[in-house]
Amino acid sequence: MQEPASILIFHPAAIGDAVLATPVASTLKHNFPGAKITYWSHASLKPLLLGLCPAIDEFIEFDKELGFFQQRKVFKGAKPDLFVDLSNSTRGIFLSLLGGCKSFCYQKKPDNGPDQQHAVGNFLETIQPICKDIPDSLFPTIFPDAIAEVLVPQLLETYKFELRPMIGIVPGVGSQRPHRSWILDGWIYLVRHILSLGTHQPVLIGGADDFETAQKINQESGDRCLNFCGQLKLDETAAILKCCDIVISGDTGPAHIAVAVGRPVIGLYGPTYPARSGPYGCFNMVLDQSSSCECHGEKSCHLAGPGSPGECMGRIMLPEVIDMLSRTMGNSRSVGSFEEANPPGVFFDEFVLREMQSENGTGAVNEAAEKPTDESEVSSSS
Repeated sequence: MQEPASILIFHPAAIGDAVLATPVASTLKHNFPGAKITYWSHASLKPLLLGLCPAIDEFIEFDKELGFFQQRKVFKGAKPDLFVDLSNSTRGIFLSLLGGCKSFCYQKKPDNGPDQQHAVGNFLETIQPICKDIPDSLFPTIFPDAIAEVLVPQLLETYKFELRPMIGIVPGVGSQRPHRSWILDGWIYLVRHILSLGTHQPVLIGGADDFETAQKINQESGDRCLNFCGQLKLDETAAILKCCDIVISGDTGPAHIAVAVGRPVIGLYGPTYPARSGPYGCFNMVLDQSSSCECHGEKSCHLAGPGSPGECMGRIMLPEVIDMLSRTMGNSRSVGSFEEANPPGVFFDEFVLREMQSENGTGAVNEAAEKPTDESEVSSSS
């Protein structure tokens, strides 16, 4: 087909699905580098998708209150010559039929077992007929490095914590599907274990719905965690996740953002299948109890009751998580290197490190800053 000049992607979706679909935009840009790609989605996703995903050139805020003909007017205003509907919705189908340009519509594969297709591959199937070249590496697609370089020093100064490697902990899953979360005691003892190692700072990440759970974990851990649940904007959340050596999470948005910024994720799964929605590229790091779950496709656990972690999630044992964390950390960089003082993918120059050392009274950071490096060591891992 002739190379399109303007591509409109329609995808008003939850955070997790939106991030899982970002390889569609990057693949389209890879195949049609001269095309303008416009993303049409929820306003809350704009800082993440427009600001941090280089494949996306423009953003249209989706207003669900508008009627179909008003939505069609928005469509016409974008003047696309290629429309990609990833919404799996009746509205998207009608827009594709009446839009007056070439269209491709996502067809969601059934969620029917442990051997199903992953959502990332399912989204990419939508554009396979027009994209001859699918990149070998689909992630990262989100690049929050510039935000992290400013945000991390500010947060450390505000919370009076020293700069050291971080492990991201995502203890909640929001209020809609609480059975996807791991048990509270599991998180508490895991965080205590991480603190006992003395090498990493646990950082609690999530939305406002998760703040109370995170606060309990922090209190039971001697207030030695950084609790950012509900405290950060979406692009700032991506920046903090980028700075983590490892992220541990259930099936929820931050886990997929972590993958999108290029961080390894230990996934804790039960009511959902990792084959469909696991942390992409980290499948060997998933602790999976989906085979024991009796509530697939439900919004709560029939055995544990509404508002509680699923009974299957309680089968994920603390020693399993600690063992996976230990093995994953064993593949990370060596202790005491210059890179240890710099979160992965984010470089603080010597001046910044010295300033942070001075403010926090930490010698380790200063010692690392004095260590010589060459240009290749300080480039972004993105």
